[in-house]
Amino acid sequence: MDERSFVSEKQESWDRLSRSLEQMRMRGARSLSREQLASLGSGYRAVVSDLAFARSQGGSERLVAYLNDLAGQAHGMLYASKSAKLYGATTFLVREFPALFRSTFRYTLVAFLLFVAGWLTAAYVIYSIPDSWNALIPEQFREATDTPRSGKSEAMKTIFIGIDPADMSSRIMTNNIKEGMKAFAGGVTFGIATVLVLFWNGLVIGAIITIIGRVAGLQMLLPLLLPHGIIELMAVFICGGGGLLVGSAMIAPGNVRRADAMRIAAAKALRLFAGALPMFVVAATIEGFITPAAIPNFAKLAFAGVTAIGLVMYLGFAGSGAVSRQPSANG
Repeated sequence: MDERSFVSEKQESWDRLSRSLEQMRMRGARSLSREQLASLGSGYRAVVSDLAFARSQGGSERLVAYLNDLAGQAHGMLYASKSAKLYGATTFLVREFPALFRSTFRYTLVAFLLFVAGWLTAAYVIYSIPDSWNALIPEQFREATDTPRSGKSEAMKTIFIGIDPADMSSRIMTNNIKEGMKAFAGGVTFGIATVLVLFWNGLVIGAIITIIGRVAGLQMLLPLLLPHGIIELMAVFICGGGGLLVGSAMIAPGNVRRADAMRIAAAKALRLFAGALPMFVVAATIEGFITPAAIPNFAKLAFAGVTAIGLVMYLGFAGSGAVSRQPSANG
């Protein structure tokens, strides 16, 4: 298969179908001309035929992913009904999102490693330059660091006194979604901004955890972090992985145009971000209501264990049958 000639011959028809679908998505079917409406069906059938040809002739993964994505969009626009929207959302969360997570896992892993690099940097600075922690620690925790060791646990507990759990949950969710959006949107800078956001968050969070761990001990720290932190940080890493996916497509578009490679990667990244949003909501609710609750620490740690197992089962095994319908991980 001469892929370059094939793409050159078919690109105009693919672009025409893509523009019609985008116009239909943004302004509705009534905004399309009669010619555009008439060509939607034939355009869909043509792209499905092109997809089958590319697969049978050994086309590149990026080309197959592009055609698969375009055919999927066309099918959704032409055949999906309003009554199917709720079912589609449920199917996405239960099947498609975890399958997409697994197919793009290497980007999430890189996001995690960047976060860890920031954390290790913070820990190194704090242990190498003891006075540096006063500049790194948030103001609301400074009272605890100045408290005699015998009273540190009580000082840490006072951080949560007087805080409305619902208000805390709302603020936490808003902040974490903002950080996830930054990591995701940073992909358009060839991934540079995403790298910086992930490293900086690792630096700040790592500094806080390192400092509080030193002054209050792990027996005080872990029950405050683990119940919500496992889900929360995974959501941030997934958003960061989406940003890195877009940046990778910009740097190495393969045999398709850079704009098309970005569109394919952005479609995947948007689905990753959409799937991470409910995780932010769950984490913020836990952090607002369970983390400051007057329950034994062992109960909080047990709850954290349950969330970790549930997250592994969900992301690792849910939607196994949907993997084959996901575009290639190469973006």
